[in-house]
Amino acid sequence: MHRQHTRTVLALGLAIALFGMPAGAHEKRSAGKFTLNFGWGDEPAFTGSRNSIVVSVADATGAAVPDLGGGSLSVEVTFGDQRVVLPLEPAGTQRGAFRAWLLPTRAGTYSFHITGKIKDQPIDVRSTCSDNTFDCVVDAAALHFPVKDPSAGQLAESMTRALPRTDRAVEAASSARRLAVAALAIAVAALAAAVGLVARRGTKGA
Repeated sequence: MHRQHTRTVLALGLAIALFGMPAGAHEKRSAGKFTLNFGWGDEPAFTGSRNSIVVSVADATGAAVPDLGGGSLSVEVTFGDQRVVLPLEPAGTQRGAFRAWLLPTRAGTYSFHITGKIKDQPIDVRSTCSDNTFDCVVDAAALHFPVKDPSAGQLAESMTRALPRTDRAVEAASSARRLAVAALAIAVAALAAAVGLVARRGTKGA
C-alpha cells in the first residue's frame, strides 16, 4: 500500500514537471474598465488535439460581462512568422466567456493578441505563453505509449524534406531514360547503316 502511494506521488510529480500542472494557467490583463482573463481552453495544450482560446470578460466589480454591447472581439494567434485571426464567439452557457477554436499542429511558443471593442471601450491586449502566463503547446508524443508515433505535422515535415530528393531522383531517372532512348536510336541507325553497306557490297559482288 505504501509503495503504491509512493508511485502515485512520483507519477503526479512527473506530470507536473512535464506538463506544467496544475492546469488552467491564464493571463489576466486590464483593458480600461474591463478585465480580460485568457488562455487555452484545455491545458496543458497538446499538438494534434483540438483546443480553443478562451477569453473571460469582467467589469470593475469582477462581475461577468456576457454582452459586448454591440462590440466584437477577435484574437490573432502567432507562432513564429505564422499568424491567423479568429473571431471570438460566446462560449456556450459560460457567462462572460468567449471562445475561438484552434488545433495547434506544432509544439512551442504561441502568442495571443486580442482586439476589438466591448461596448464603448477599445480592446487591445496581448500575451505570450510562458510559466507566468498561459501554457505553451507540448508535443503530444510525450504521452504516447508504448510507441511514440510521429504526429501529422512531423510526417508533413518529413514529406517536405523528402520531396526535393524525390524530384532529383525522378529527374535523374528521366535523364537516364532519355540517354537510353538516344543510345538505342544511334544503335538502330548504326545497324541500318551496316545492313545497307553489306547489301551494297553484295550487289557489287554479283
